[in-house]
Parts: sequence; C-alpha cells; structure tokens
Amino acid sequence: MDIFVGSAEIYRLKRGKLMQQPNFDFLPKLDEASAWRGVDLQKSEDLWTYELSKADVRELEKAASEFLLSNKPLGQISPKNFVLNRLVKILKDTQRHLKDGIGFRLITGLPTSSYSAEFAATIFCGIGSYIGLARSQNAAGHLLGHVRDTGADVKSTKVRVYQTNARQTFHTDSADVVGLLCLREAKVGGDSMLASSLTALKEIVNNRPELVKALFEPVAYDRRGEVAEGQDPFLSIPVYNWYKGFLSCIYHRTYINSAQRYEKAPKLTECQVEALNELDRILEDPSVHLKMRLKPGDMQFVYNHCLLHDRTEFVDWENAEKKRHLLRLWLSLPEDRPLPPVYEQRYGDLTVGNRGGILTEKTVLKVPVFE
Repeated sequence: MDIFVGSAEIYRLKRGKLMQQPNFDFLPKLDEASAWRGVDLQKSEDLWTYELSKADVRELEKAASEFLLSNKPLGQISPKNFVLNRLVKILKDTQRHLKDGIGFRLITGLPTSSYSAEFAATIFCGIGSYIGLARSQNAAGHLLGHVRDTGADVKSTKVRVYQTNARQTFHTDSADVVGLLCLREAKVGGDSMLASSLTALKEIVNNRPELVKALFEPVAYDRRGEVAEGQDPFLSIPVYNWYKGFLSCIYHRTYINSAQRYEKAPKLTECQVEALNELDRILEDPSVHLKMRLKPGDMQFVYNHCLLHDRTEFVDWENAEKKRHLLRLWLSLPEDRPLPPVYEQRYGDLTVGNRGGILTEKTVLKVPVFE
C-alpha cells in the first residue's frame, strides 16, 4: 500500500511497518525541539517561562508612559517609540523560542492590577512590536483583540468561539504568532492548553500510518462570515503542509465541521473524518498537551505553524468588573519560514514579516483599547 503526500511518495506500508522513501526527508522534522510532549515540559517550566524583574517592569512602565505622552495612536507603536534596553535580548530570544525552539514562551510578573486598560494595552502592544508586526484579527480590522465571553451563542455560524465561554478545541490562528495578556481570570476553568502538531503527527505516523495521506489533503474551513468580495465563504487547505523543508499545520475542527454546510465545500471522506478524529484524540491526551492557567499579568506567545492551542470551558464571575478578560495580538514574524501558496486563502499576502490576519475590502485597521 503506497501513501502519498501531495505529489510526493513518502512512505510505504509494508508488513505493518512504515518505510521511509528515499525521495523525502519528512521524518527528521518530527524530532525537532517543537515536537515535545506536555508531560515532559510540565517538569521544566524554566525552559518556557521568563519572570519579569522589578527592573524589567520599571523599563516597561517608563516606555509606556513616554509613548502615551507622545499622543501617537497605539497602532503606530514600534521599537522606535517604545524604547527598551535590557528587555531587547529577552524579546529577541523569545522570537528564537517561537521559530526555532519549543514554539511558545510565557512571560510573567506584569502588575496589571495597578494599570489602566490603556496602560496595560500599551505595554502589551509595545512588547509585541519587538516580536512581530501586528495583524488584523477580524474583518473590523482590530489589531488588538479582546478575548472574553460576550454572551454570544457558540452554536451560531456567525460567532467565533473566543467570544463565548465554551471549550474552544485545539486550533491554530491566522497569523505566525498569537499573543495573550491575561487581565482577569475566570472564576472556574478557562485554562490554556498547548500541543505540538509535530508530536501529534508523529503519533499518527507510528500508529496509524494509513491515515497520513488524509491529513495532507485539502479540507474546507468556515470563514464564519468574515469574507472578502469574490471569496468563497470557506477555505480549502490541508491540515498539514510540507513546503521548502518546513512542516506546517493549520487546523480548527469546529470550523471544518461547520464548513460542511456549504454546497460548494468539498465533503469530508470517511478516511478524512477518521484521520481528524485520531488527531483530536491524540491532542486530548494529557500526556501530549500542556495545560497552564494564565494569571493576571501573564503573557503567552505561541507559534501557530507548529503548535495548536485551546482553552477549557469556564464559569465567569457575576461582577462585570471581575469577568475573565484577555488581550490578544496576532503577529507576523520577520525572517520566518516560507508558507505554501495554498495559505494565501487564509493569510492573504505571504510576504514574510507582513502576512496573516483577516482583511476584507471594508477593513479599516484600528486598536480598540476598550471593547
């Protein structure tokens, strides 16, 4: 039985074993630093956590105060007008962690409880500008997102799951990096979960090789109503893509399922459904994913091309001023990997350092500090 990925034959299933073909170097990618298991990283928080010192916090507060005094719009923040010194090395190292390391970093210790919403957003956007270029997170052009329960119905095909208190399921976002700053945590639940897409594929390669092909075949993703003129209301992209020596993942099972309502959308085959079910099963394994609870002042940055993220269902506080609230950035990294042409459907321009996000002909970029 031959298994094909795109046009390249990569494996041959022979006597129940997966044999690598000589014309493909796929397997070594499954042993990179980002191919980790949560049970291992849980024991090594120092590998992925940086705690801000008092001197770091003073530097951030000084940079934010000076930027706000300049009266520049927050959308214009950059390393030129949000000036850091001691933290530059840490943020450059964070870039390296994302692109070439384990794929994420947690930065803790920002005293957000003593900040105004504008001051916290300024620090977060300022830090983000050292990591990458901010991208629009919706058709409205929001460069700064607000992750909280708006009371929207998660069953609505016009609603994105982050606007509710429902479980999100493991997924990737439409940018190189997603960053979160926790302002307030939920009463119960709302924990963050991360998983390596490389580790998940390695499990399938080793245990269910007959499903590998299906994960490299195009599947439809619902755009959830954020559609530019002339576009289909769905994308058609494989979950895994091998391009110019890089293995990238793009996934959102909820949106794959809801895209099936479109008449023109390619219908999932039985093999694709089985492959997606197996992928979900692996990601749900507590030994595979890493669970953490973001506390107020915690910043988490995640590389979408090799990691998936999720959030557990939560119960919020009744007091509106205590309700769970996170700020979000989507960032395009400089000097990043090339992405396959099929990603144009989701990322638009694929120019490294200026790609990703959601744009329509009516999009006007803005930074909503209050929402």
